[in-house]
Amino acid sequence: MRIGVVIRAQSPRAFWFRVFDNVEDRINVGSFVTLENHETGVGEPILARVTRVVRHNYLVDDRVIAQLSNEDVINTFRDYGIDIQYIAQSTIARASVIGYRVGARFAKPLKPPKPMDFVYLPTEDELGRMLRLGDGGVRVVIGNVRSSSIPAELDANKLVSQHCAILAATGGGKSWLAGVIIEELTIKAELPIIVIDPHGEYSAMQVPRVDSEDAKFVSGLVRVYVPGKVDTTSFDDYFKARFGVGRRYVRFGINPRSLSLRLVEGLLDHYYGLTDAQRRILEEAWQYVGMSDELTSLDGFLNDLERSGGKIVRGYGNELALSTLLTKVRMLVENRPFFIIRPGEFYGNEPIRLLDIRELLESGVHVLDLSGLDLVDQQALVSLILNEIFKLSARRRDRPVFIVVEEAHNFAPSVGSALSTSTLIKIAREGRKFGVGLCIISQRPSKVHPDVLSQCLTQVFKRIINPVDLKYVRNVAEFVSDEDLWEIRVLNEDDALVTGVATLTPLPVKVRDRLTEHGGISPMLTPRSTRGADIISVK
Repeated sequence: MRIGVVIRAQSPRAFWFRVFDNVEDRINVGSFVTLENHETGVGEPILARVTRVVRHNYLVDDRVIAQLSNEDVINTFRDYGIDIQYIAQSTIARASVIGYRVGARFAKPLKPPKPMDFVYLPTEDELGRMLRLGDGGVRVVIGNVRSSSIPAELDANKLVSQHCAILAATGGGKSWLAGVIIEELTIKAELPIIVIDPHGEYSAMQVPRVDSEDAKFVSGLVRVYVPGKVDTTSFDDYFKARFGVGRRYVRFGINPRSLSLRLVEGLLDHYYGLTDAQRRILEEAWQYVGMSDELTSLDGFLNDLERSGGKIVRGYGNELALSTLLTKVRMLVENRPFFIIRPGEFYGNEPIRLLDIRELLESGVHVLDLSGLDLVDQQALVSLILNEIFKLSARRRDRPVFIVVEEAHNFAPSVGSALSTSTLIKIAREGRKFGVGLCIISQRPSKVHPDVLSQCLTQVFKRIINPVDLKYVRNVAEFVSDEDLWEIRVLNEDDALVTGVATLTPLPVKVRDRLTEHGGISPMLTPRSTRGADIISVK
């Protein structure tokens, strides 16, 4: 269907076209259009995507605008048969060239189209064929291509192995979209998915949202893990009141010996402070007592630490430093709710299990609910668990693993330090070789470390309006154009824009509904009822 003609094309990358009056309402930002293949003269048409739509009236110049002072002037024009709203009006649009299909990819034309070349609106069948990914591999469908019924397909292997980012302003639907991706991957692939959940939102995925076999299948594979000594009573009561079922979870603990020197040093320094002497003793002693799987009592752990640290203690000052260090380590282990020091510990009547990283690498959705911890504790746990997952995956290499990190700017900040930053950078840089994929989610892209964000080769955008974040995304994301940034500003609530290696071209998407329940709902204000006795009449 012919919908317009090219009027200007100064490069092969984009062109402007005049939209015919009878179809102007069918052309929107994000619409796909085609041209006859001027590059080869035959074969597949050239696909382009509309990035700007401009309506103009040539009679409304500055002199006429000065006269449009009130409604009476407009009516006078119309009385004389001049309807300024329609006469000499035109719609022009700018389209960014995607290319023409050559096998499973798009080839870019090397010369621009000619002025007066026709522009076409493809049928859904034609567009679906051009956007279809190549044969083979796992495909995830996160919705439909906007304004169509064409499935929005992403290459699951590239989405997982080459990392992805979900970026949007607060309240933009990031966790909803992440839930859609998790559901799709769970249904279509044998894959362990580990969710770092700092707000307790993803436990809701245990509850089917719709009555379908897929919803029941996904919800049945969601396992929730809670740090051992965190009180979850109020959240569990809320969960049951909202969904009508109890939350299923396992309480887990961490052996303090399993922490790296960097983590234990960071925790001690944050909560209690470390002197230079205490730091030197800890560095020496931890070589003998740390990074071990042995589970001993707290006194046994401290005795080992004292024995190892005593080897380098000389003089009263160092003896005092060692004694104070042991006191700080005791307080750390006793006060941090995720440590376990002996088998068979309980919180209330609920058993606490020593976390087995191998269990997290079994197929299914593993939600680490860290909502009961403060930020530094969250960072330490994330660093410890993800580092162990990375090391085990590097040894096994038998299947990919997908790690979803909510509020990624808190775990890999662009400014300042966090205990988890180096671990996330290592996974972002080296994870692909060992099948460890990363999905970072953030409302502030500019606050995510560039060495993490730049390695996410698929970006899924919801609406972002902060100019600092938009500029940062443009600088670190390889596949984002200026036209994409403009579109990201005006996305609707259920729209997304997908760019990068998991799709053949930037893809405007209407995100589908969820199969499982969504936990990220903000409390709403409740109207206050009118109380007649409190109303004062003012005359």
